[in-house]
Amino acid sequence: MKNLLLFLLLLCAFPFSILAQNKITGKITDTDHNPLPGVNIVIKGTTEGTISDMDGNYSINASENDSLLYSMVGMKSQSIAVGNRNVIDVTLAEEVTALDQIVVIGYGTVKKSDLTGAVSTVKGDDIANYTSSSPQQGLQGKVSGVQITSTSGAPGAVPVVRVRGVGTFNNSSPIYVVDGVILDDISFLNSADVENVQVLKDASATAIYGSRGANGVILITTKKGKIGSGKATFTYNGEYSIQHLQKKIDLLSGPEFATISNEIIPGSYNNIDLVPNTDWQSLIFHNAPMQSHQLSASGGTERMQYYLSLGYFGKDGIIDRSNYQRISIKINNTYKLLENLTLGNNISISPFKEQIAPDVTYSAYRAQPVLVPYYPDGSFAVVFNVGNPLADLKYSNNFNKGIRGVGDVYAEATLFKAFTLKTSYGIDALYKKSVNFTPAFTVYNPDGSASQQQNVLSDLYKSDEDNMTWLWENTLTFYKTYGKHEINAVGGFTMQNTTSEKLELTGENILRDSKDFWYISPSSILDASNNVNQVATISNTVDPNLYYSMISFLFRANYTYSGKYILTATFRRDGSSKFSQQNRYSNFPSFAAGWNMEKEKFMQYVPMISHLKIRGSWGIIGNDKIPYNNRYARVESGLVTIFGASEAANAAASYGVNGNPDLKWESTKQADMGLEVGMFNNKLFGEFDYYHRVTDNILIELSTPGYLGNGQGQKVRFNAGSVLNTGLDAKITWQGQTGKLGYNISVLGSTVHNEVLKVGGNSGVDSVLVGGYLGNGLPVTQSSVGKPIGAFYGYKTDGVFQDQSELNAYPHDPLAQPGDLRFVDVNNDGKINGNDRTFIGSPIPKFIFGINVDLIYGAFDLTLGVQGQTGNKLFNGKELVRPDPYNFEHHVINRWTGPGTSNTEPRPSFGGYNYSPSDRFIQDGSFLRLRNLILGYTIPERFVSKIKTQKLRIYIKGSDLFTLTKFTGYTPEIGSTDVLSNGIDNGTYPIPAAYSAGINLTF
Repeated sequence: MKNLLLFLLLLCAFPFSILAQNKITGKITDTDHNPLPGVNIVIKGTTEGTISDMDGNYSINASENDSLLYSMVGMKSQSIAVGNRNVIDVTLAEEVTALDQIVVIGYGTVKKSDLTGAVSTVKGDDIANYTSSSPQQGLQGKVSGVQITSTSGAPGAVPVVRVRGVGTFNNSSPIYVVDGVILDDISFLNSADVENVQVLKDASATAIYGSRGANGVILITTKKGKIGSGKATFTYNGEYSIQHLQKKIDLLSGPEFATISNEIIPGSYNNIDLVPNTDWQSLIFHNAPMQSHQLSASGGTERMQYYLSLGYFGKDGIIDRSNYQRISIKINNTYKLLENLTLGNNISISPFKEQIAPDVTYSAYRAQPVLVPYYPDGSFAVVFNVGNPLADLKYSNNFNKGIRGVGDVYAEATLFKAFTLKTSYGIDALYKKSVNFTPAFTVYNPDGSASQQQNVLSDLYKSDEDNMTWLWENTLTFYKTYGKHEINAVGGFTMQNTTSEKLELTGENILRDSKDFWYISPSSILDASNNVNQVATISNTVDPNLYYSMISFLFRANYTYSGKYILTATFRRDGSSKFSQQNRYSNFPSFAAGWNMEKEKFMQYVPMISHLKIRGSWGIIGNDKIPYNNRYARVESGLVTIFGASEAANAAASYGVNGNPDLKWESTKQADMGLEVGMFNNKLFGEFDYYHRVTDNILIELSTPGYLGNGQGQKVRFNAGSVLNTGLDAKITWQGQTGKLGYNISVLGSTVHNEVLKVGGNSGVDSVLVGGYLGNGLPVTQSSVGKPIGAFYGYKTDGVFQDQSELNAYPHDPLAQPGDLRFVDVNNDGKINGNDRTFIGSPIPKFIFGINVDLIYGAFDLTLGVQGQTGNKLFNGKELVRPDPYNFEHHVINRWTGPGTSNTEPRPSFGGYNYSPSDRFIQDGSFLRLRNLILGYTIPERFVSKIKTQKLRIYIKGSDLFTLTKFTGYTPEIGSTDVLSNGIDNGTYPIPAAYSAGINLTF
């Protein structure tokens, strides 16, 4: 009876169990939304299951209480509860640990665990988060040891990049290697096309690039199609932004300026209450749009992969007549012709055009607020001493346009399984046209007379420029494992040639102001008396910085034993046409070692440490970034001589300056000690590096004795300098998952100590290099032994002379009066003169840092990026130059007006004694900037699938929202390609803040 009842109960339950079974369908893709065939789907705890088809689709019967397990070799498994769903789409991520990631290094790749050099990696998506014309700006605050500083907020401006300090008095920028093509500039590149970036910082990583690697190497890999991904995947990324001025400089209002002027020149303004109050900053700065769009297609089969993209970037400046537009075309293809033979290409084509505004930032800063911009009849009003900035904008027509092509084609063959032979031919070609037209105009005084702001005859400048670099590289790679031994070696031979040419023409008295008439006719070239179009100059020149050849031999071997011990040796021999035959070639070796300690048996007793690695390197890298003609004696053209019976003026040329045939390579010796620590299964990961870098035989220009006949101001280049950089780079990352919240938080920081060890000194006496020349002709930087490169140089101040008795009691300049600054008698000789100018600050920060936070909660994502620096000074050069009555910054309100009133702010004046270069104009350059803030939302798949879309994400973003700084200028980011003139604010175009909305679409 019991058995019968049990049988009846089971029989009754069986239909209900059948009814609880549901047909579950779905699609399985990878993180790039490519379908995954062959994924195993199993009901957890059973052997019942299925696999996905070629399009990643699957179906399986399961009950609402079941869980489905999705697994595939090389992918992270997922377990998902069925619940009441009938459709379950799944995305599987690659099963790759941080230490198994493949890192791109020079002429090859290596697992991160086998890496001996100091290399930092940034994902392309992280770079694309910051919308700009230049991918470098997306690296700000993301790589330790790298300082990226904007030179200007103007559209199309390229930032200055410094890797581990400033190592030379010449070009200190790193090189860029985009898909194997070596470049000095990547302004053509669309950030959305970047797959990842590797920054090579130490000699072990950079020595493979020899003479090019002295200032660091930035490797950029662009996106490609994936093998076997099947049908094409399309993506669209679009963003629209509104930019605005972050802050105004605090200047005097009209009544305040009139008050100060009356103290300087009594009676300047009789009725202060009636003076105008013009805010010139509000007149020249305005909100401006910026937008970017990119459409790409990618896919591949077992034999061919492709990636195609079309991008547009457009930015209007917050100052009129400044804008930049660029179209980016990217074509990356790979063709597997045979099992052991692959052909490929990586091609970028970028047409661009831009308009460059005149430097009205400085004139708006200086313009007197008591002057009006327009007269009642609507014509431009005269702005004394600086000119009306609105008129400057109105009559400016400065345009550039061109096209740049960068890319390579390559063939790669596998030989005997262990060898890979690769040959590639790359080019970097630029064609650029410029036109600058200024019509005839006059800004009239109120009485109708002409002011100094005028252009009597219209004038036109035109230029055609083309630059061409070709690079042919051939490498043979060997990779083999022998039990516990692993060898990865590469050898190669490369050749490079760079040429340039520029044709310039200028003319005046152009027939019409319309663009249709902006030309210089052939007849005017032949007949300079033509009163319609008179040619002033015709020139055809070669840029000495873009005319040279190089030939190189390279070798690197990486040996690993048992995954624990790693040795790397690198050698490169470079020959450059910039040097004479006896000094043409130089050798650049490096050596490195690493120890993965976590694989030792004794580390099993420290379970919390999942990775522990010590590495060290030493090597020599070179530098030849000088003009090719420095070794030749040169002729100076453009002279005018008077001779003959008629004493006519004749064009002439004469001896100009000596060359130096004994020039040789700069050499940089760098040592690096690194420590990598991973804890809690590498959720907490830290990388720390100490570096010591000395550059010798720096190629610098020095003054020569007059008997050599070089003339006043002419200099000759010598190997005559040494510079030291030392510091610590650190980055700590914490990533993981807490419930529905996924997080990735990184904090990084770098210190740098920069010191000049030698300048000149061939005669036993060290020299100095000066720079930072301002409008008054005075230099404000001096590079000397024991001080940083480009150190600020001027008088130290010690308060304000309160009265005549105090003035008489201290050493002072004969021009000093009560109320003037009190300069320190540095050499204690009882006099104040030029010998008392001294070191007053360095533009090189002592510490740079970044904080990056990525959070994901369900369909929402939040990204935050903070960047900053401390320990550097800035020189407020725009305030220093005052030969005429200009407006003042607001701090002059706290001026000295009598004994005891102020001991910091001197009596006001329109120039003179108090405007000598001094620490009065030195300001703290430290800042903390909210670089990026993004909030995104990914539309659930059940909605986007209805419009046949794989992924749809929308977001809002803020860039450069605010900056915490004591600096009174528009931005504390004051960069310069000239290392002797860094950190000087001469009226920098402001970096705008931007508010954006965007969309990411995959279909």
